[in-house]
Amino acid sequence: PATKFPDNINMFLGESSTRNIINLNGNWSVHQPDKKDKTTNISVPASFKGEEDLVFVKSFSISQEQAENKRLQLVFLGLSYSAEVVLNNYVIYKHPGGEFPFKVDLPDNLLSYQKNNLLEVKINHKLESENTIPSKQRFLFPESFGGIIRDVYIKVLPLVEFSNLDFSTRVSGNSASIKIDTKINNFNKNGNDTIPNANLFNYKVQLISPAGTNSISDEQNQFELGANKEKLFSKNYDIANPVLWNPQSPASYILRLQIFRGNDLIDEVLHNIAFYSLQVNDDELLLNGNPFTLTGTTYFSSFQNFGNMITYKQMEEDLNLIKSMGFNSIRFAKHAPHPYLLELCREKGLLALIELPVNSLPEIISGKDNFLERSRSYLNQYLSNYKDFSAVAAIGLGSSYLSNSGDHANFISNLAGIVKDNYSKLTYASFIGFELLEIKSLDLYGIEIFDKQISDYEIAYDNLKRKFGKGKVFISEATYPAYFGGTNGYLNPYSLEAQAKYFSDLIDFANNNDLSGYFINSAFNYRGDYPSVTAGYTENALYKIGILDENRNPNSLSQKVIFSKLNDAEKVTIPIGSKKDDMPLVFVIAVVVVVMILGVLVNSKRKFREDATRALFRPYNFFADIRDHRMFSFFQANILMIILSLCSSLLLVNLLFFLRTNILFEKILLAFGSESLMRNISYLAWNPNEAIIWLSVISLTIFIFLTIIIKVASLFVKNRVFYSSIYYTFAWAFLPLILLLPLGLMLYKILSADAISLYLLIALVIFNFWIYLRLVKGIYVIFDVNPGPVYFYSLAIIFFIISGVLIYFQFTNSTIYYVINAYKQYMLM
Repeated sequence: PATKFPDNINMFLGESSTRNIINLNGNWSVHQPDKKDKTTNISVPASFKGEEDLVFVKSFSISQEQAENKRLQLVFLGLSYSAEVVLNNYVIYKHPGGEFPFKVDLPDNLLSYQKNNLLEVKINHKLESENTIPSKQRFLFPESFGGIIRDVYIKVLPLVEFSNLDFSTRVSGNSASIKIDTKINNFNKNGNDTIPNANLFNYKVQLISPAGTNSISDEQNQFELGANKEKLFSKNYDIANPVLWNPQSPASYILRLQIFRGNDLIDEVLHNIAFYSLQVNDDELLLNGNPFTLTGTTYFSSFQNFGNMITYKQMEEDLNLIKSMGFNSIRFAKHAPHPYLLELCREKGLLALIELPVNSLPEIISGKDNFLERSRSYLNQYLSNYKDFSAVAAIGLGSSYLSNSGDHANFISNLAGIVKDNYSKLTYASFIGFELLEIKSLDLYGIEIFDKQISDYEIAYDNLKRKFGKGKVFISEATYPAYFGGTNGYLNPYSLEAQAKYFSDLIDFANNNDLSGYFINSAFNYRGDYPSVTAGYTENALYKIGILDENRNPNSLSQKVIFSKLNDAEKVTIPIGSKKDDMPLVFVIAVVVVVMILGVLVNSKRKFREDATRALFRPYNFFADIRDHRMFSFFQANILMIILSLCSSLLLVNLLFFLRTNILFEKILLAFGSESLMRNISYLAWNPNEAIIWLSVISLTIFIFLTIIIKVASLFVKNRVFYSSIYYTFAWAFLPLILLLPLGLMLYKILSADAISLYLLIALVIFNFWIYLRLVKGIYVIFDVNPGPVYFYSLAIIFFIISGVLIYFQFTNSTIYYVINAYKQYMLM
């Protein structure tokens, strides 16, 4: 991103005739905390990947006038994640975490105009499962980088200034009002005897209409404000015949507050303000008293490999595209938006829904006092920095909550109370499932749907309308991946045509059922931190769920359909096409190869046929022959081991290929909080050709590793057990896997038939348990010991391995909590 500010955002940055800024973008240096001598020059905004702490360093100078007669305030428009701010070797602020903007007063006793000042920002980008917002497990979140990801600058303020400004607007019929609460501080340490009446001031308020005329012009009586004193002002102003803001005509006023000493202007603050009323009742949403439907999209301010460091130009282009499609609102989901985006929303006629980036929160974590307190603190800081943006119409309290959870309802109610007590905004939360509980202080209930038609939930939606009223329930995100790209028609699931049909049906359902609103997820494809399974695997973790692709190439079929629906334009025809068989050819090739190898082995070696028959039907006697060192072919055992590896990998690839569209599968993987696990499993699920090779090698490696483990176990028995005996036993114990070879050809097809998929999976579990029994039998036979201890120790080892893995991930990433939550979410979908 550019290090200079665009010329048209002076008011957004807080500049006025009495206030200016010192731009700190540009040249900085960075180093690790313990390696100050090894620095690298960078240009801020800048970001980094990884969880190591980094220290960003900048030297800046100020004038004597600024040091003695001004107050300086450091402003970060966003950094990630938590930070410690140090000025001239003194810690002046600790940012607890979050990408939202914040301000830090620079102590004048630490600043110097005689030499450069040193600013250090130590940034930690490590996310955790229970102690950060957002958490480490982030489903379809935009890619997050550590660093100073947005602009940083110093505001140069007068010593007598508006140190705090709160305003709230109210619209009723043809009238409006604005309540202004402001605090004026005199930061002079001593009285100024050289200026007559130095502590006498006037306070002036102006509200300039869109036409440029004064709607309000008010001047308070002269007041006295001594050094180190403050004064509060609060007044309500009525506006007759206001020009109301709406998406079709986004008219705005300018609020100007000024402080005068005599005729001298001391401080001036400017704000853009839009007057509108968004209300909800049981029957409908009302904008300025008229029925209104939220027709929106989610938007993630992420672009290509820049992630969250999007430029001002790209922000404006993105919102132009969203507006041109016909949307009237944007939900800034799962992240804290750049504040300039909220200014653009007001300017372009888009209602903004901003929210706490809490997603898929396990119930047990939501009930913990420390997490609730952390969330309350985060929400207060979050809202205090976004409160002055008129486009913000509603405050979200998180997403993917369980609709039937009392714990989640209590958590949301607690946060919603904060919003209602301090801000005149609507509140909402986003849920999975239609079994909603009534939540105190919550105005709107959002429902999330993923790749399922809203019409499938028509009965459930009708029940919600009767319970809450149709004005309080909306579709907070409707997601449909299009990872297959363009095909010949929408009969091919997860194609661009199927996505366009899905969004078309959603809009039709909303129109026919008077939905209070819906949000299509999302406007553009974007990249995430975790390579997704359900959103289509790519090397750069691109989530293919957007209306437009990552490069914003226009005229996608989904865009054309949405534009047609929202603008009553000419109908767009979506081709039906014919459904293609998506079973990979490699399944057939792999089965043919294994059958050929097996056929050669069976037909060329009579001994192999005899051994296979005895191993399958008389395993005890067969393993006894191995123990007694009867003649067995090492070559045949090797070939058999390779065949078994291919068979097992073929079954696993079938299973992974089937599960690649299963959201529960992805969320269980995500529960482990491991980027490498997500990447590798997603890669194998989406690349069956390579997966068969890799899993065959992995299976063979595991087989050999297990034989070594069994060899080590044999050292604890009296009899001497040769490694060759263990190797033969292991190979022949797994012989029944070959019987599943035909299943490797059609397992994916059978699993796709939902009616029997569960029973087939149960049958596979039972089959694998049979193989386990064969292996244990082979072990106790060649060890020449009683079967009881072998069963006990083998089960104990399996139990301790599984328990050890789960305990490790539970302590590090609360994995069990997230797995349970994922299952509950899936059951509500």
